[in-house]
Amino acid sequence: MNALIFDTLAFARRLEAAGFSRGQAEALAEEQARLIDDRLATKADIAAVRSDIEAQRLATERDIAAVRGDIEAQRLATARDIEALRLSTTHDIEALRQSTTREIDSLRQSTRSDLAEMKSDLLKWLVGTVGLQTVVILGAVLALMRLLPH
Repeated sequence: MNALIFDTLAFARRLEAAGFSRGQAEALAEEQARLIDDRLATKADIAAVRSDIEAQRLATERDIAAVRGDIEAQRLATARDIEALRLSTTHDIEALRQSTTREIDSLRQSTRSDLAEMKSDLLKWLVGTVGLQTVVILGAVLALMRLLPH
């Protein structure tokens, strides 16, 4: 019940003086008192609302602080994950670099071996071709010498 004081008797008398019947004045005074009681806030009501608001403000601040803590924990976890990923990636890149270097060295060695083999084959063909040409030329010279009179 509100601590607001409304003098229903004085209100009803004023209504009677203005021309209302006693029943009308009393009914209107009672309804007016009920409306005032139900609708108007007292200082105590306002203080209670202020107290509720303050409690909600403090609870909200605690919640915000907790969320900030969670965010910071997530930030730190993410930073750790990123660092671990960076180290893993660096390791993987180094392993790939070494593997690629070994493969390149192997290909170089294989290419050198193939080139040496090709040089050997080319030299054999060249000597064979020069030898064959020499035999052909000598054969032609001998044939010409036989045909020519001495």
